[in-house]
Amino acid sequence: MRTLTVRKGSGTNYVHGWHTLTISNAKYGDYNGAKFLDVWFDNYPENFTMRVYEKVGTDGEEFAIGQVFRFANAGITDGLDGPDGNVVVKIDDDTGNLKGKELNVYFHKDGDYTRALKQCAPTEFKNVIEEFHENDVEYWKGRAERYYTDYVLNKTNGTHVEADTSKEEIPF
Repeated sequence: MRTLTVRKGSGTNYVHGWHTLTISNAKYGDYNGAKFLDVWFDNYPENFTMRVYEKVGTDGEEFAIGQVFRFANAGITDGLDGPDGNVVVKIDDDTGNLKGKELNVYFHKDGDYTRALKQCAPTEFKNVIEEFHENDVEYWKGRAERYYTDYVLNKTNGTHVEADTSKEEIPF
């Protein structure tokens, strides 16, 4: 006679596509001089993160990590109307502000592993500067999917490569 312990599912889902996840932790880091933000999620292991590297626009403003805070509705303290009609957002970018916030995260395969795409999308919410409706969420999801197709899927610097199936002979 023997016993067998059967583990119940952890509820962790690695299916390719969009997942609405709750942030459990976030931490800034540096890799060879490149600053980044690592984001962890509830019900996923410590080795599964979304890493977002800092990107600075021509205006000198960092936007990639800022977008994570914006889409998570985290740390937004104020908005100021600019002369061009845009809103300048004041964000407290302490990583503690991300804990417990939700994001839409795109999962993709990278060899044998599932990864979180660095481009995320908001959930539906309203704050002091803006409101995201379902159509806004779908817009940002579409932009992230285009990034995935153009820059990640084929790893060809934006050139979408289709398989050539026109030849009848297949070399083996």
